[in-house]
Amino acid sequence: MAHITMAANERAFNKLVDRVRTLFHPTTSGSGSFGPFSVSYNAGVRLGSGSIDLQSNGTVRLDEMDIVYDPLNVTFGIDIPTVTIGGFCIIPKPWPWSGCLLRAPTITLFGDNPDASTTINFNGLFQSEISGAFSVDPRYFNNPLKGTLTDHDAHDLGRANEWQLYLNPDWVDIDIIDVADTVGNILQAIADGIIDALLGWAPGWARDIVRAILSFTIDSIRAALDLGDDIDEWLSNFFGISLGLFDFVAGAVADFFASQYPIFQFEDPLEILPGSGALIPILIPVRNLNVAVDDSEMTISADVG
Repeated sequence: MAHITMAANERAFNKLVDRVRTLFHPTTSGSGSFGPFSVSYNAGVRLGSGSIDLQSNGTVRLDEMDIVYDPLNVTFGIDIPTVTIGGFCIIPKPWPWSGCLLRAPTITLFGDNPDASTTINFNGLFQSEISGAFSVDPRYFNNPLKGTLTDHDAHDLGRANEWQLYLNPDWVDIDIIDVADTVGNILQAIADGIIDALLGWAPGWARDIVRAILSFTIDSIRAALDLGDDIDEWLSNFFGISLGLFDFVAGAVADFFASQYPIFQFEDPLEILPGSGALIPILIPVRNLNVAVDDSEMTISADVG
């Protein structure tokens, strides 16, 4: 029979997870190229509210916890093949001479890469949720700062060894749940807006020529965007598959709970009576730690000595 038993009901367990959840804020960036269409992004992620339920099978269920993107800036760019127009002869030399007296000016268009871009701040424009199942994993942490310190000195200096409880993921899943109507309008206008901006500064006599030259490229850009009627599905595929953002978030959540931040920890040896005056604190070593979860509480049991 264990010498020490501690228990946390579901409400207390939620408080433990909430305390750790506020520390979660990883960042990432990336880019992708889709023919003439390119994308780069930078993102920060926070965890919002959600339900955390203890299960009778010994696991912890995290259900529909909000993903807060802070920030999520996406830059869409278009690289159009370089086009040179003009240079044709306006006034040829009279016969019997050959050559040209006056030529139209030569203009080179679209020499940059990308030739035009626009950045959209997606903060608050769409939401996603994360769910998963976790087991509670007790681990012993040998504090490297303890070194050769005695247990009492390590306790006084905050360098003691610890028992730590982590949430080890069995599975994690992300769903996109809501997209603001404005996102659809913004995305539908990306290709046309950038192309119109590119052509807006072109000389009037050259616009028809440029439009004819770019007709295939414009079609390719629209095909690369592949915007359908279901913007939710498009965004989910775009961020999740094309850019891998959701994989990053799922991996970051799993790693955060599984190895970066324990939901609960206590020193070993454990203080049972504080020091007072000339009396030093009473510490007891904790051994054989076990954790059990049912649908009402998490129970921690351990031996002393």
